[in-house]
Parts: sequence; structure tokens; C-alpha cells
Amino acid sequence: MIKLKKFKLDPIDAGDVRAEYIKYDSASEEYRYQMAEDEEFYLGKQLTDAQKEYLLSVGQPAESNNKIRPAVEQVLSNIASGSPEWDIAPVGKMDGTLAAIYNELMDNVWHNSDGDVQFRKVCKDFIVKGLSYFFIYPDWNEDKGLGGIRFRRFAPESVYVDPNCTNPDFSDATSIIYSDVHTKESLKVAFPDIADDIEDTAEEQDLNIVSTGKYSKDDMIRRTDVPNDHQPRVRKYIRFAKVALPYVIITDMTTGYNEMLSAAQYKNFVKDKNYKKLIKEGTIMEKLAYRTHIRETCIIGDILYYDDILPISEYPIVPATNEHVGTPFPAGDVRHAKSPQRMLNRTEALLIAHTNATTNFKLVIEDGAIEPEELNKWNIPNAVITANPGAIREGKIKEFAPPAVSSQLYTEKQRYELDIEQVFGAYKYLQGYGPDAPGTVGEAQILDEAVARKQNWKVLPIYDMLTKAGQVVVEWIPHVYNQQRVFRIATEEGQKIEVTANMPQPDARTGEISRMYDLISSTVDIRVVVGSTRAKSPEAKLQKDLALLNVGIFDKTQVIMNMQTDVDKMGLLQRHSEIAELSGALQQAQEQIKKLSGDLQTRERELFHSNMRAEISEATKPVAKAQAKLEAEHKLEGEKKRLETKKVQNSLANLEQTVNSNTGASS
Repeated sequence: MIKLKKFKLDPIDAGDVRAEYIKYDSASEEYRYQMAEDEEFYLGKQLTDAQKEYLLSVGQPAESNNKIRPAVEQVLSNIASGSPEWDIAPVGKMDGTLAAIYNELMDNVWHNSDGDVQFRKVCKDFIVKGLSYFFIYPDWNEDKGLGGIRFRRFAPESVYVDPNCTNPDFSDATSIIYSDVHTKESLKVAFPDIADDIEDTAEEQDLNIVSTGKYSKDDMIRRTDVPNDHQPRVRKYIRFAKVALPYVIITDMTTGYNEMLSAAQYKNFVKDKNYKKLIKEGTIMEKLAYRTHIRETCIIGDILYYDDILPISEYPIVPATNEHVGTPFPAGDVRHAKSPQRMLNRTEALLIAHTNATTNFKLVIEDGAIEPEELNKWNIPNAVITANPGAIREGKIKEFAPPAVSSQLYTEKQRYELDIEQVFGAYKYLQGYGPDAPGTVGEAQILDEAVARKQNWKVLPIYDMLTKAGQVVVEWIPHVYNQQRVFRIATEEGQKIEVTANMPQPDARTGEISRMYDLISSTVDIRVVVGSTRAKSPEAKLQKDLALLNVGIFDKTQVIMNMQTDVDKMGLLQRHSEIAELSGALQQAQEQIKKLSGDLQTRERELFHSNMRAEISEATKPVAKAQAKLEAEHKLEGEKKRLETKKVQNSLANLEQTVNSNTGASS
């Protein structure tokens, strides 16, 4: 028997959590400054107050030509246009119905979380700020109090990570803290059981205002959930850390089956009367092991609200790092686009300045050459300006025209725009700019695929995040969906049926109670399908399917089922089936006609040959008659010759006999 020490959590209080928060916040101060500037550039706040004052002083508009925002929106439209698809594979035995329940459950979790809305925010954070978060948590108020699992986007400015972690998913972080500021009134509504303590807790002065310091206070980015209406506020901290809990691994030596028991489960296990016998015989083996769990601590102001051990092994705050550099401070695409955007703004300012110069005249006049009231007419179309006598003849008036703008400025402007497009892989034709559009459909497909490869490679961390988030959901499922739940799943015929998960089912032979479609003890491996959230072109997909149809890989049914346009697929399949049946009947009729035609031709040939034989027979009758006559005459002549030959033979025989007789008499 293994002696398990009683596990005790290390004590923690509000001061410990706040000290850790300050440490993480200080280490990420410069990074948060960069994130603030990145978002300001995305929003078009690209000119400092000093730059704006100068432009206004020289008569230019204090505006930037923001090329970053449309590029970001183009990438978002490509990578976050749909809901993710999940690839769920069973670990051990699992029938198709249980797998379908898991798929339906994941879809429900995503839908009930407003997953598409949350996902677009996450992707924007990823592109603009370089870092984004999904938070996966149980919501016990859902489904009439039975509970549900939800996705939620966390603003990266509100998440504080151990600066010493090096893994892209922050799995090696000592802890992760989510912190934001709320009014006391809102917290008392959310936590009525500690309302009096909240009223007495210390107020928070840091309102999570993040600014670059280059802009006016109106341009500051506020990270609180409530407006700054000067109400007393309290900071809330939710800290997640990993702890190792002791477990006992029981191994059945006859089957090799392993089971990991918690301290409480092991305590009940050793009470079994056969336990000592099995240990002594060596039928079972015991081994001490440790399993990672997540410790969640909630601090409100200086109040320790709860300190719990979660039944999951992965951090429920799941990051996606854009350009991971070995620290929890990655860079986003906007950061690389800020430099060409600054140069573009400068070039635009020079072009505007030159335009202003060319549209405003510059005169050098000798005093008294033109009266002031006449000079004021200079900008009036078709104005007649009177100069004093001799002023023109004596050259007392000179107009200076600025030199023509260098074409290099326009070249530089295009280069900076292209630099921004290349950072995002979002070229003008993709943003609806006609002149840069490819000339043919084939060229467009080639460019689309090239852009898709670049963007898919860039956003692979997003799909890693979704996979990790799905794994956290799977870890939560046995603890949230541990009662009978009804799901509507699709059959192979496309119909929706209701099935009940975790339904008790007694064994007819042993009487033991098991669970049908068990979500408590079943285990699955879950991954997101890479590219499933991307924008899909129905026309391009149809063209690919038709190409596969032409080479014989797809049939027409497969092409119809893959169609992504809003069409009646079942109606098309039915009409396709009817057409196929009619085509088959027509083919059979054609084959029958062909056979009948062949039979007719054969009969015609037979009749022709029969008629020919009759004609030949009639024509050869005289020949046959003459031939028969000749054969009869020949036969008669032969008979005569035979008789004559026989007569001569008889005569010779008689003669021989006579000679022989005479010879005998003489002797």
C-alpha cells in the first residue's frame, strides 16, 4: 500500500497576487506601449500632436493616408470568415453516434459563446497586436442550471504572463494573471455574498489606461469595462498556476490495463477485501505518480474570494503568438507595417505641399506697380487686373512658378504602399482595386493560392490556439456534461435525430449499470481543421470539383454535395437521378434498336443468299442434266467394255483348257 501524504496548497493571499501582478506588469511595460501604438496605427492615429500642429500651420490637413486598416481587414476577411471545423478521433472504442455527439457539442459550445464574433476579435488582436487570447470556462448558469462550456476573448492588455516563459503557448509559465478594474457597485451585484467586504476594500487608482504618450488624452486606449465616471473602483485578479497532485497508477498485470486513481479513489480501492490478495499474488502493481492540475485563485481588491483546484491540466487562457521570439512578447503584422506607413505619410505630405504651391501664385512686384485692390483679383477667374503705367513694360511684375513635382515621389509612394501590402499579403486587387486585378481567371486563381499559402502559414498559431482550446473543452466535458443531455445530431441521410448522452443502461447478463453515449469516461483526441475558418470561393471550389470530375476522381453526386452556393442540393440530386435513369433507359433503347438493326441486316443477308442459291440452282439445271447424261453414257460404255473383257477372258480360258486336254492324251 502506498502512503499518500495529504496534499496542501501553498498559502496565498491578495498581497502575493498583487505583487506578482506588479512584477509581470513592469516586465511588459514596453511591450504594452508597442501594442498601444500598433492599435493606434490601425485606427489611423498615426500623427503625433506635434506633427499635426506643423501640418496645420502650413495649411495642410493633419490626416494620414491609412493603408494599414484595409490590409488588416482584408486578412481578417480571409482567415476569420467561418466557424472552425473540428476533427474528433476516439481514443479506444467509440461508435459513430458518440463521435457525432462530440461534434454537435463543440458546435453548440461555439454557437452559444458567439464564437464567430469572439474569433474575429481574437484574430484582429493577433494581426494588430501580435498576441491574442481565448478563455475557456464553465458557465453554470447555462442550460437551466445544468451548466455549459464557453469561449471568451480576453484583451491582451488585461493578461499578465510570467516573463520567463519560452513556449509559444505559455505552457511553461509559472502563472498567468487576468486583471481588470470594475466599479464597486458592479462587483457587489456580481458577488452579493461579499458585498459588504467589497464596499470596505481599498480602491484602485490604476484604470488600465494604455497610451504611447504621443497623442492627446482623447486618443488614449482605455482598457476598463466601464467608463471613467469617477466612481470608486476595485481591481479584480484571477490567477492561474499549475500544481502537481499525487495519484496512484494501478496496473493489472494480466491484461496490462492501467488506471490512475486520485487520493480519495485510492482510499476506497484499498478497502476492497481482495486488495491484499491481489497485491501479494502480483496480479496488480501500484506506482506513485503526479498529475498536473490548474489552481485558480480569485482576488477582489484585498479579498481572497476563492482558491480552487480545477479538474483540467492545461491553462484555460490559451494564447496565439504571431511572431514568437522566445518571450511572451510577440510582434504583430502592424508593427512591421508602421515604418512604410510613416514614409507613406511623409510622401503624401510632400505631394500635398507641392499641390498647394502650384495652386497658389507667388509674385514679386515693385512698390506701386499694382494697386492692392487690383492684386486681390489675382485668384478670380477671368479677372482683368490693371497695372500702373509702365509697370509691365519695365518688368516691375514677376510671377514665380514652382518646379514640376518629381516623378520619383509617385514611385516612392507606390513602393511604400507595396511594402505594406507585402507585410500582410493583402494586395490591392484583393481589396477590390480593379486596375491591379489579374487578366484571366487562371491568373486570379494562381495569385489567390499564393496569397492563401502566405496567410495560412502566417496564421497557423491561430489554429494551434483553437486546437489547444478544443483540448481544454474536452477536459471540461466530463465535469460539466456529467448528467443526461439531449443532442440533435445529423444522420448519414442528412436527417436530424435526438439522442441522449450519459443514459443509464443495465447489462442484461450482469445487471451492472453502464452509460450509453458516455461523455464522462470516454476519451477523444480533438484538432481543428486547418483552413476551416478561411473565406471560401464557391466558384473556385466548383471549378476544382469539375476538374476532378473530368479526370474521373469525382462523380456528379460528389460535385453537387460539395457545392457551397445556396442551391437545393437534394433537388439537384433527385433531378440528376431522374436524368440518369432516363439516360439509362435511352441507352437501353438505343442498344435494343442497334440489336434489332443487326438482326434485320442479318436476315436481309440470309434472304439475299437464299435467293442467290435459288437462282444458281435454276441456272445450273441444264448443266446438271447434261452432266447426268454424260455420266450415264460413260457408265454404259464402261459396262460394255467390262462385258467384252469378260468374254475375251472366257474364250482364253476355254482355249487353255482345250490345249491342256490334248496334251494329256498324247502322253
